[in-house]
Amino acid sequence: MHNFFNMALEEVRKALSQNQFASGGLVLMVIGGLVAWLRGIPMQLYRWVYSRLVLTVHIQSRDPAFDWLRVWILSKPESKRMRTLELSAREGDEGGGFTVSSGKHAEQRALLTPISGLYTLRFEGKLFMLEAERRRLEGVVAHYMGANSGYERSFTLQTAFWNRASLERLIAEAYRHTVRPQEPQLTLWRPEGQDWNLSQRRPPRPLESLVYGEGVLETVLEDARAFLADEQWYLEMGIPWRRGYLLHGPPGNGKSSLVAALAGALELNLCPINLSGPLMDDDKLSGLLQNLPNCSAVLLEDIDAVFEGRDKPEGQASKLSFNGLLNALDGVAAQEGCLVFLTTNHLEKLDPALIRPGRCDVHLLINNASSAQIAGMLRRFYPQIDQDLAHSLAARVPSYALSMARVQEFLVRHRGDLRGALQNWSELEGMGLEELLESVL
Repeated sequence: MHNFFNMALEEVRKALSQNQFASGGLVLMVIGGLVAWLRGIPMQLYRWVYSRLVLTVHIQSRDPAFDWLRVWILSKPESKRMRTLELSAREGDEGGGFTVSSGKHAEQRALLTPISGLYTLRFEGKLFMLEAERRRLEGVVAHYMGANSGYERSFTLQTAFWNRASLERLIAEAYRHTVRPQEPQLTLWRPEGQDWNLSQRRPPRPLESLVYGEGVLETVLEDARAFLADEQWYLEMGIPWRRGYLLHGPPGNGKSSLVAALAGALELNLCPINLSGPLMDDDKLSGLLQNLPNCSAVLLEDIDAVFEGRDKPEGQASKLSFNGLLNALDGVAAQEGCLVFLTTNHLEKLDPALIRPGRCDVHLLINNASSAQIAGMLRRFYPQIDQDLAHSLAARVPSYALSMARVQEFLVRHRGDLRGALQNWSELEGMGLEELLESVL
């Protein structure tokens, strides 16, 4: 067909060139343009037919689906033909890969990811084409992504358009294979630029393993559950569906552990953000909070180390402004449906505008160990201990003088050795005043 068009157009050109009127340069230019356009028809026709018959799906590495697919793809026999791969280490992650080391320490795993090439896959008897690509980021994008994240990775899946249902089932299988939703898991995410990447999954910490002051755990758990169940009510009332929590108190008493345990119990994604990092600024924080994974708990630790009042401490590397922080937390573009946790060791250093209702709706004091908490820790470490003895020992330690971390360190050192703990219990009594003074000063 292509040769036929060329021959016909050549005959027309010769005929017109013998006509004095048609031999003008303008007419010849028009004829030349027409010839060039007609020569492109076969390619245009091919592209038109291809776009109608082929279903193409692009998946970027910043999307959670990229992790589902790369783990699933590498579980298939076809992956053995892949020749250009990228290695990434994953400690204690069950999301695919192979074991590098195991034993007494945390399992270390490795994951190989195709980064270039064109491959064929079969699913449900249907043919799929997979193209893997990796490109280097430049300029401002590379700056925001950080020194260790200078590449953008992507997959492109193609199949016949009538295989759309199979494609959807392929993605669903990849999700089930990778995420294993039937197993309770705490899913941790890490910031990458203004987006999030899956970091690791691990078994959640049981709530019953936490020992806090009376009512602390029950209060925050009940409040969070009520908030997550009230989306429709917030919509009908015209109130932004957001909830903020301020956890304050001396260091070493489990503020961050409480957030992680709650995220696991409520099946939320845990998204910690380091506000002190040198690459953190207003735009990056706003982007991170807008791009949160669905059903997330955001953790902003040690907020007093970022701002004392509205000023930054000396030597603070972050470019984040105080107004930028306020706008990110409850501005017009702030994402709804998430829980935001701020922690601080020094409540008095925080500006009232940061911790007012609407930004921090619930304030919880996570204090040093009370006698009841120490007794509870004793019963957890030594189930055989007499309850009266546990309370008697706890009463000998000044209330709120020791951090829970200090008590736990002592009990870990004497784990399985109740006699040793009883013999050295005076160690906790003697250090009470000293640690109390340190926490105050």
